[in-house]
Amino acid sequence: MKRTKRPTPKPKAKEPSKASLGMSLEELRELEEKAVRLEKLARLLLKTPQQAFYLYDYSKQEFVLGQEHVSGLYGYKAGEIEKRKGGWFSIIHPDDLAEFKEAHRLVMESGSDEVRTMRVRVLRKKGGHEWILAHMRPFERDAKGRVISEAGMAIITTPLVETERALRETEARCHSLFQSNAAGVLVFDAKFHIVDANPAACRMLGYDKKALLRLSVLDLTLAGNRTEMHRLLRTMKNGLKPSHSLDSVLERQNGEKVHVMAAPACLRDEKGGFQQGMLILLDITERQRELQEMKREADLNKVLVDHAPVCIGLLAPDGTVLRVNTATEKLFGYKQKEVQGSKVWDHPVLSPGEVEASKRRIEALASGTGRMSLTLAMNTRSGEKRHVATEHTAVKKPEGGVDFIITTGVDITEQRKLEAEVIRVAEQEHIRIGHDLHDGVGQTLTGICSLVEALMERLSGEEHKDARRIYELVKTATAETRRLSHGLSPAAVKNRGLAGGLMLIAETVRENFRRECVCHIEDPVPVVGQEAEIHLFRIAQEAVNNAIRHGGAGKIHLSLRRKSPTEGLLEIRDNGRGFPGGKVPEQSEGIGLRVMEHRAHLISGDLKVLTHKGRGVRLICQFPLKHS
Repeated sequence: MKRTKRPTPKPKAKEPSKASLGMSLEELRELEEKAVRLEKLARLLLKTPQQAFYLYDYSKQEFVLGQEHVSGLYGYKAGEIEKRKGGWFSIIHPDDLAEFKEAHRLVMESGSDEVRTMRVRVLRKKGGHEWILAHMRPFERDAKGRVISEAGMAIITTPLVETERALRETEARCHSLFQSNAAGVLVFDAKFHIVDANPAACRMLGYDKKALLRLSVLDLTLAGNRTEMHRLLRTMKNGLKPSHSLDSVLERQNGEKVHVMAAPACLRDEKGGFQQGMLILLDITERQRELQEMKREADLNKVLVDHAPVCIGLLAPDGTVLRVNTATEKLFGYKQKEVQGSKVWDHPVLSPGEVEASKRRIEALASGTGRMSLTLAMNTRSGEKRHVATEHTAVKKPEGGVDFIITTGVDITEQRKLEAEVIRVAEQEHIRIGHDLHDGVGQTLTGICSLVEALMERLSGEEHKDARRIYELVKTATAETRRLSHGLSPAAVKNRGLAGGLMLIAETVRENFRRECVCHIEDPVPVVGQEAEIHLFRIAQEAVNNAIRHGGAGKIHLSLRRKSPTEGLLEIRDNGRGFPGGKVPEQSEGIGLRVMEHRAHLISGDLKVLTHKGRGVRLICQFPLKHS
């Protein structure tokens, strides 16, 4: 049997012993696990944004870890910074370079492994500087203790630095605002004790700061105002927002009262808890005094307005009634609540024909016409007609534009009745005197004239001449008496009509005063009532007499015509001197103009007088025509 040769077994590999490596397998595995963890940590640190971890080997003059990431923080590629003159020191801000070199020297030369930390500015590749927080410490040393490698971390803190700077600036501004604020500021704690006060608060309250810090807010508050002040402080402390600032009264150190407007504010911690409260105090003592004075004046004005015998109405620029006084309510029979908010023409106080004219007047006042005066026939609630002398005044805003319109009115109905009665009595007296002149003096003069004429026939020589002179004088007196009687008696109008009366006036001016006088009557003659004819005749008489006596007119023109189917116009114009200054006085000293205005009103007419200095006077009377 052939014997089989056994294969020679391979010798087993010799396991490294503890003595050959200086550590056991278990220690090697533990070291390997630590290395893996350190590698993961390094990778994590290297990939963290806004910060970079590095390990630098001085013996090899190169980065072991983090070169690309550290360079990238400032916008550089790996190796770019090393190529710059001065290397890494070249990107440190010049103001921080000396401090940075000193910190680096201490890391290299100190025997301690203490971490050195400093904040420096680093030049970015694209310009500008980045603030970083640099941490440096020795990582390895040689046998002589010299540092052969350094570990460190750079963290970008630019946002933090800018925030800190903004915070410092804000704190500085707040401090400046606190100290220089014209308003008083009190800072208090949770028990409302004052912990700080600015100079304005000290001046306002008459205390020095140390004295104020020994008091509470409620100590400064006048007794009658403490409840409301305490409620405000408690509301703020409990985390509720006060609805508004508080007007209160504080007491100065000398006992004087200070009216203040207190605006609250609160500082809270991160959890919303109360830290400190603040009151911003504005001294409104003078304002309160002015308000009290204004209120007193307003109350007085209200009493005066409500108890004035004159009607007073306050209107908006569009004619809306804002307010009327008691006299207005009594005259027209409408209560304020009935007319307030409505237009002035929404109520039948104005006749239908006056509504449009009223709207035009309001528009004129709203557009800048300062003042208007006129007499209106107005209706009460009961339907009674009253004559009211009105005055309309536009009150402007400080910045321009009309704020409101004040309308005042005086009831002159009784005055008008009295005026009408006076004119009626005067007219009757004119008639009586005219009749007396015509039937008495006129007839007597006519008789004397006849006797003198008969006597003259029986005389001769000088006696005849004397009788002739007497005859001529008596004849002239007879003619003058006849003219006067015709002027005083309305018979001239009754017999001739208004047109004939105006023609008679023109003829008298031409014959007696030797002035040019033209009379134009529209054909057909405008028809008016008998009473209106008399008043229009008297208006024309007065206007012509004024033109001759006061204006020295050499030419006078009278005209009677229609303005519309329902209205007529009487116009008298002259070429005299006109009124002094070229303006019709608002209050005429003479009675003539006022009587003409009254006569026009009595026939529901309107009289206007226009004048220019040195260019005469133009009188226009507009009146209603009689319905045929």
